Amino acid sequence: MIATETYRSLEVGWSGSLSESRKQALASAFEKPPEASDNLLAGRIRPRSVHVDGIGRVIVKHYYRGGVLRHINRRSYLKIGKIRSAAEFETLTLVRTIGVNAPEPVAFAYRTRWAVFYQAWLAVREIPGGISLAECSRAEPERARAAIPDLEDQIHILRDFGVLHVDLHPGNVLVDAEDQVYIIDFDKAKTGVANRTGLAEYYVNRWQRAVAKHGLPDFLNYLKAG
Repeated sequence: MIATETYRSLEVGWSGSLSESRKQALASAFEKPPEASDNLLAGRIRPRSVHVDGIGRVIVKHYYRGGVLRHINRRSYLKIGKIRSAAEFETLTLVRTIGVNAPEPVAFAYRTRWAVFYQAWLAVREIPGGISLAECSRAEPERARAAIPDLEDQIHILRDFGVLHVDLHPGNVLVDAEDQVYIIDFDKAKTGVANRTGLAEYYVNRWQRAVAKHGLPDFLNYLKAG
């Protein structure tokens, strides 16, 4: 677990050593209200892209509830177990060490509310020229087809190391400017999953449900995770 420090009413974990100006830029980005997304495959809240001197462009993610509970309490989580942004920061660090292409985590933050609730944020380096595989499959189908083998290699690594990405779908896969594939959004991921066959089946079933639900090109259905 990365140690945190109190900074401007936030508890923040930094990746490496950050200057005061970089801390200020990230804290300001965390505190700025998010924008609604018009793309359900990319989530209901649009991640914010900001420039931080000495780091470059980073993506700031706000954690918001989905499902029925979002109508009652959209931003706050009970302070039980790991903080979600800290857990995702750790998972991103882990999967990058085992050879998965995932965004580089820069910092995470949370703010405690009424002692038992918290709000959370995560900052990762932006993937240059990144476009989701969902968008790519519609706009540039041949490019998307060519990316599938690379994606399958990434999924095989997750399977072999027992990592469960709970929401793997074409909206959470990016193709960068060099046509490399990245898997994003490891929120609520689980590690140490022993059933590799079940893990592969989960990935395929979750993927195919998303392809069908969002009317994506049929060639995406033939993903191999086993």
